[in-house]
Amino acid sequence: MRNRAVIALIVGAVVLSAVECPAQSGGDSTKTYASINDLKMYYEIHGDGPPLVLLHGGIAASEAFGENTALLAGAHRVIVPHMQGHGFTKDIDRPLRYEHMADDVAALIDQLSLDTVDVMGYSMGAGIALQLAIRHPGKVGRLVIVSTTMARDGWYPEVVETFKNMPAMASGVGAGMAQSPLGKRYPDVAWDVLFRKVGETASEPFDWSEDVGRITAPALLVFADADAVRPEHITDFYKRFGGFLRDGGLDGSQRSRSRLAIIPNTTHYNLLTTTVVGQMAAEFLKE
Repeated sequence: MRNRAVIALIVGAVVLSAVECPAQSGGDSTKTYASINDLKMYYEIHGDGPPLVLLHGGIAASEAFGENTALLAGAHRVIVPHMQGHGFTKDIDRPLRYEHMADDVAALIDQLSLDTVDVMGYSMGAGIALQLAIRHPGKVGRLVIVSTTMARDGWYPEVVETFKNMPAMASGVGAGMAQSPLGKRYPDVAWDVLFRKVGETASEPFDWSEDVGRITAPALLVFADADAVRPEHITDFYKRFGGFLRDGGLDGSQRSRSRLAIIPNTTHYNLLTTTVVGQMAAEFLKE
């Protein structure tokens, strides 16, 4: 029963994002497709300036960033791909693996003739961003990692249990999602397949902590104060980027190049419903 309640919360959050955060339009905006690793990958470009790739979480697509997209597009060329099986990018016969999706993003960066980009990812998208920095370090300038883990046990146990139960519940949940505002926006998504694949990927054991410790890109790690990520894991995560290792010094000269932010009065599911994360990311990306 608890798993059903948690999944209902997830569905409610992504549906609410579709209602409250309409797709970006107008202005300096491009919406098109690229042929990427057997995918016909949909992506949007907003604004102009240094390139910034936004990577959405599981189930929702570009609308998940809400008004943060427009905020960041004020100083950046913001590139927002829809990942495999999400939004306007149709699924292919391939598991949803972070490594595969990171390679897809790397191929898109190459197709756009970009050298180094900054990357901001949320939840699943933040996992993709980490794998991009691990597998293609030369392509990543700065990272903004929002509410994810570097190992499966970084999530609270009840969250892992929910992920494990998602495949079995995918058919019923997917049918409901197809009738939701998000389902109406993306009528070609196979929602039952998407929920099954997201659940399978999120529940598979993994531990990237050693690889994360070798990432050289500075990172801003952002979490809710009532996140789905355990606080002990957040501490270890930040240590991998050089934080929490010593006194920063009176002038701050001994602090890490990376940053940690805890957003008050938020959860994993509503972190992006305001522009607070976007504002913090914009300041970090200017450093």
